[in-house]
Amino acid sequence: MAWSEQWITKVAVSAAGEDYAAFEAIGLQAIGDARVLDVGCFDGFNTHFKFSPYRNIARVVGIDPEAERIECARERYGGERFSFAACTFEDYEPDEPFDVVYFSHVLQHLGDPAEAVAKAHRLLKPGGFIVVKTVDDGAKVSYPDPHGALGRVLSLYDRHVLPNVSWTARTDRYLGRKCLTLFANAGFGNIAVASFPADTAGKTRAERLELFERCMYFRRAVPEGMDPDAAQALARALGELEELFVRDDYYFATTSTVAVGQRLGPGEDGGAYCDGPFGSAAVPACDGDVRMLAAHRAGIRAGATPAQADGADDEGAPAGYASVRPMRETDIPAVMAIEIDAFRDPWTPLAYLAELRYNPAARYEVLEDETETVVGYAGVWRSAEGIHLARIAVDAAQRAKGYGSLLLDAVFAYALECGLPVVTLEVRSSNRAARAFYRAAGFEEADVWERYYADPADDAIVMAKSLA
Repeated sequence: MAWSEQWITKVAVSAAGEDYAAFEAIGLQAIGDARVLDVGCFDGFNTHFKFSPYRNIARVVGIDPEAERIECARERYGGERFSFAACTFEDYEPDEPFDVVYFSHVLQHLGDPAEAVAKAHRLLKPGGFIVVKTVDDGAKVSYPDPHGALGRVLSLYDRHVLPNVSWTARTDRYLGRKCLTLFANAGFGNIAVASFPADTAGKTRAERLELFERCMYFRRAVPEGMDPDAAQALARALGELEELFVRDDYYFATTSTVAVGQRLGPGEDGGAYCDGPFGSAAVPACDGDVRMLAAHRAGIRAGATPAQADGADDEGAPAGYASVRPMRETDIPAVMAIEIDAFRDPWTPLAYLAELRYNPAARYEVLEDETETVVGYAGVWRSAEGIHLARIAVDAAQRAKGYGSLLLDAVFAYALECGLPVVTLEVRSSNRAARAFYRAAGFEEADVWERYYADPADDAIVMAKSLA
C-alpha cells in the first residue's frame, strides 16, 4: 500500500496555516542562523515548503526511514541549506544540537512518543523549541449519523489497516490530548497547545466533499493481506459517510492539534508561552520581514524584494472562468506554495500576515480558477505618488493562460478607483521575460537602481505605467 505523494502534498498545503501559527508563536523568524530538524520528512516537499522562506534558517535536516523517498528529497531539494538522511528518529544522532525539532503528523506513528519527546529535548539547544502537529480522532463529531458510519470507519481502520502497515502499526490516533503531558514530563517549559477546527457548517457541497477527502483519504488505503470482508465493510462505511457529507443538514467537525514547548536553560521556570491561541499571537516587533517591508515603503533600498514577477510570465487569453477577490489569511498557505516556486528570495508567511493585518496602505488579491483554486496573486502598496506593485505571481502549472494579465487588470482597476493613475514596480534586470511581459502591458522603463537586489546581486529596473 502506498500513500499518494499528490495527496500528501495537498494536505501539507491546505493545512499549512496551522504550522505557520506555531512558527509565529515560537518566533521562528527571529532565530538567527537557526538549525531545524524535520522528523519524518517523506519526499522533502513539506520540509522545503515550510522552511525555505525563512532566510534566517541556516540548516534544515530532514530524516525519514524510507530510503527511496529520501533520495527523491535529495534530488529535488538538497543543497547548501537542506540535507536529508535515511534513518529512523530512534537511530538518529546529530553532531550539533538544533533550534527547532519538528514533527508533522509523525509523532503519533512512533512506537514510544514519550521517549521521542524526551529525545527531542536532548537534541535541542537551551532555548530551542519542539513543534508537534498531530491528530485526535476523539475530537471528531458526526451528526446526524444514525447508522454510526464515522464510528465504523474509525473502528475498521484501527483494527484492520493500521496494524498491517509497517509505518502505522503502532499509531496512536488519540495523541493530541496527550501532548501537554508528554512535553511536561520530558522537561519542556513554556508549553502551548492549540486546536485548529474544521467543519461542514456554512460550506458548499464541494467544500464539504473536499473536507471529506482530506479527512478520509488515508482510510481508503487497503493493505496487502487485509481481510476481504473487512475491506468491503470499510468501503461501505466510507460510502455511507460520504453520502452524509452531501447533505446540507449534516454536521462534521474535526481538529488538528499543534503543540509547542521550549527547552529551558538552567534555573528557568516555564509558564504559558504565548497569550491566547496561536492564531491571535501578535507579530513580534523584531520581525525582520516587517522591518524590511516598512523600510521599502519608506523608500529605503534595504534589499527588499518587490515585484520581480519571476512567476508572472503570461501569454494568451484567460482560459475558462477565473475571478479575483481580496486575499484572506486562510489563503496564505496556497500563496506560499506559489511564492517559494516563483521567487528566489520568497517572503515568509509572517510577512504576508503582517501585511494583511497591519498595513492599511496594502491591498492583496488572489486569482481563483473555475475550481476555486488559488492560481495567482498580486499585492500593491498605496501612497500619494500612486500604486506600487509589490508582488505578483502565477502558479507555474497555470502560466501562459492569461492569468497574469487578469491580475494586472485588477491592479489597474484599483489604481483608478483610488484616483491614483500611476502604477510602478521594480524588476530584476536579468528577468527579461518579466520585463517583456510588463512592456506588453504598457509599462515603460523609467530608472535603474544599481545592485538593488542581493542573492544574486542584480540591478533593479524601475517601470511605470500611466492610466490617464
